[in-house]
Amino acid sequence: MSSSTSPEEIRRLVQELYAAWSLHQLEKIDAIFTHDAAYEDVAADQVHRGTEEIKQLLRAAYAWAPDFRVTMKSLIVADDCAATEWVSEGIQTGPIGDDLPASGNSFRLRGASILTFRDGKIASVTDYYDMATFLTQLGGTT
Repeated sequence: MSSSTSPEEIRRLVQELYAAWSLHQLEKIDAIFTHDAAYEDVAADQVHRGTEEIKQLLRAAYAWAPDFRVTMKSLIVADDCAATEWVSEGIQTGPIGDDLPASGNSFRLRGASILTFRDGKIASVTDYYDMATFLTQLGGTT
């Protein structure tokens, strides 16, 4: 049986998540996520399962935008879940996959996430954002 995560603990975990993204602290992932956590990127139609895949997601983002950072704009906390609004920013200096070469363009992307918690850790994150806006900023096609 899993235990509930307090609202204070949820706030701390969410702040640590965005700090880990912005400060490139991959070592924090094991401490804040359950071992079987899922990180879903709805716009990219990708799901990363487990802390190793989540760390690989961050590594990939840092490879194409070494200055990648995320700022939380708002946070709503409920029973074992939370919703956030955020802005991610950076400059794309490396390719994203095989389809989007390095552009040198900056990006500023607004998005929202739904998070669930289990046993004092993040169990899932689902990110929502406008992929067309992102691709346009980087010079790609929508």
